[in-house]
Amino acid sequence: MALLLIALSIVALIFLLLALPMGIGLSASFHGGAIFRARIKCFYGLFSWELSTGGKGRNKQAKQATDGESNYGVLRVTEAVQVKGLGNRTRLLAKHLLRRVQVQSIQSDLRVSLGDDYYTGMLAGLLIPLVLYLNRRYNGTIMLRPSFEEDLFLEGDIWGDLQVRPIQVLVPCLAFALSPEFRQARRIMAGDRCKRK
Repeated sequence: MALLLIALSIVALIFLLLALPMGIGLSASFHGGAIFRARIKCFYGLFSWELSTGGKGRNKQAKQATDGESNYGVLRVTEAVQVKGLGNRTRLLAKHLLRRVQVQSIQSDLRVSLGDDYYTGMLAGLLIPLVLYLNRRYNGTIMLRPSFEEDLFLEGDIWGDLQVRPIQVLVPCLAFALSPEFRQARRIMAGDRCKRK
């Protein structure tokens, strides 16, 4: 009887964890290397966890990048987003999450260059309307500055806060995380080369 009560308590706790709103703070830092962080708060802030991709290996890569030996951040991201089919998977995930995730704030201070003034200007022309829309919609402080006459690079920080009920986004997120396209992009970000067909 005691084991049954313990099992029922664990099931009820897991259900509450999935059903109650969860606060998530996400941030990314691009200073020679890419470091991603997430702070998860549940039970209305009673419990929280922090996850980070920072570590000795990533710090070593960032140091190499500042020494001119590696361009880890932008080159890896650029290669990863070119994985065939990843765009469609991302659009499908965004469609599922659009109404289920409540964005509370977005802030950024980023400088970006594509290595060529022409392409950097085109990117700025495409992204500035999006930045203005996001600033207005989420009352954020989003700064994105094109850097002309620079090599290919992305530098700065971006962070935001959102609220979500895990039970509503669990299936779409698992489908995306287990997709072959995402796994291939993740391998590229971890340091493997993309195998093009």
